[in-house]
Amino acid sequence: MTEQAARASALQNTVGMALVILLALLTALDAMAIDMYLPGMPMIAQTYDVSAGSVQQTLSVFLAGLALGQCLYGPLLDRFDRRMPLMAGLVIFVAGSIAAALAPTLEWLLAARFAQAIGAAAGLVAPRAIVADLCDVSSSARIFSLLMQVMMIAPVVAPMMGGFLLEHGGWRGIFWVLAALGLVGLMWSLMSIPESLDPERRVALSVGNVVRGYLVQSRRRVYMAYTAAGGFVLGSLFTYISAAAFVFTEHFGMTPTHFSYLFAANSVGLIIGGIVANKLSARGMTPARVTYIGLGMHALAGALLSLAVTSGMATFKVYVGLLAVAIGSLGLVFGNLTALTMNHGGRQAGVASALMGTLHYLLAAGVGYLVSLATQGPALMPLTIALCGIMAIALCVLAARLTHREEG
Repeated sequence: MTEQAARASALQNTVGMALVILLALLTALDAMAIDMYLPGMPMIAQTYDVSAGSVQQTLSVFLAGLALGQCLYGPLLDRFDRRMPLMAGLVIFVAGSIAAALAPTLEWLLAARFAQAIGAAAGLVAPRAIVADLCDVSSSARIFSLLMQVMMIAPVVAPMMGGFLLEHGGWRGIFWVLAALGLVGLMWSLMSIPESLDPERRVALSVGNVVRGYLVQSRRRVYMAYTAAGGFVLGSLFTYISAAAFVFTEHFGMTPTHFSYLFAANSVGLIIGGIVANKLSARGMTPARVTYIGLGMHALAGALLSLAVTSGMATFKVYVGLLAVAIGSLGLVFGNLTALTMNHGGRQAGVASALMGTLHYLLAAGVGYLVSLATQGPALMPLTIALCGIMAIALCVLAARLTHREEG
């Protein structure tokens, strides 16, 4: 065994459950920073005596910071290994959270949220690069699925935590807790994150190298096809997140509290989907095949639900059941599709992870914008789910054909 192979084998053995949980915590920081404070937005508007629309800018600024931040971290991760940029991002996240907790004005809060997002972006990009460094495609698919299972606890827990903190400490307490979570992630990372990037693969940091790195990635046709597929999957999920509350409270008459239980149940469904994905992988099923199964279920459930709505057959139970299948099936997709994408990202895993994340958010935002232009109603969400699922399947088929052509 060569020295490089021995190093790779030793590093892969370091990927235990403790490291997976840590990486999931870091990945979930952005979701926690969004979901925990959403219940407090009306209280924030009262504090600053501004409109609800003005407070909603804090979410838009945060999403913009996530997109920009991922682009920034990619080249840094490929130059300085994974640890140092990750630690820097966590420090920025903690500082941004503290600044948000202390914000005397809305403008201050907007700036703090942007800084918080720049820091949280490191927790999105670095874990994917670390897993790509340490694992082959099959192992990384299982780990990405585990990351998704642990990370999906955030949408279940965060709203409840936010509501509790609002009652006992006000909205500023939410940001203090986020700062504490970031600090825990920082301390744990200092003790546990390995130096995973081989020194021979590190790339000098310069404007030319940064531009060249992203251009090289954009020319990888298989990587870009899988990335676009992931963007449509995320767009489908974001459509569900943004539209479900309206559908179930306005159309079916659910209370916000009962809807929160339904939302939590669908998040659990995603976790179960991830467990099923890992069991299929353990039985020897390839990441591509598991992805096709998940996407097929997702698109079919969306299409059947859309047909049920348009034909007047969508009772509450039918709507909930088919939507649960559509969302839960994504648990089979996320980890495996991420592994397939990163496996075709070449040697610069940091840039590959950054570009993938940025394009995912941009494509998802584009899907959300197009959906916002259409007439809102209970039929729109399942139709969007079906179309996004079909697009993702087509792009995965294209990626598979391109791979076969390149290998042949």
